[in-house]
Amino acid sequence: MPDLSFEGMLKVSFVPTITSIAAPTVAQLTAGTPLEQDLLPDGLSTPSDTASIDNSRMNSTFTTNIVGRRSFTGITVKYIRGTSTTQTAIAAALIYGANGFLVVRRDKLSTVAWTVADKVEVYPVQVGELNPDSPAPNTLQAVEVPMMVTLEPRSLSNPATVA
Repeated sequence: MPDLSFEGMLKVSFVPTITSIAAPTVAQLTAGTPLEQDLLPDGLSTPSDTASIDNSRMNSTFTTNIVGRRSFTGITVKYIRGTSTTQTAIAAALIYGANGFLVVRRDKLSTVAWTVADKVEVYPVQVGELNPDSPAPNTLQAVEVPMMVTLEPRSLSNPATVA
């Protein structure tokens, strides 16, 4: 089985309204703000964490654990600042306190429109305070945007299906 590459294979949008995170519609996703064309190559982070529950027994000499609560902290996007139409749309959408959904489609060309039956990750989020990069020579201005997950998402291990 061939390995999977990231090159051109991520579609990412900030969507203001989704009625069912298990089955977002093509119309809802299309109404979102596309991000991937202005994200840095490493400008998407959706880390998860799983806590452990100690289920060891007194009569055992080995510590055992089972899975506990899941969390998604550290979700961020990092985009290039600018004055193009797409860049100003991103800046207008990703303002402090904005609520919406970060939607990620993997393993399909980013230039392909949202399609019925696409498997997508849907993260219900609230936008945090923007963090501009420090000035440096020979670099573009970039802004990192933290996002707090407000409801249980549909993640890579349990993706939503586009309706």
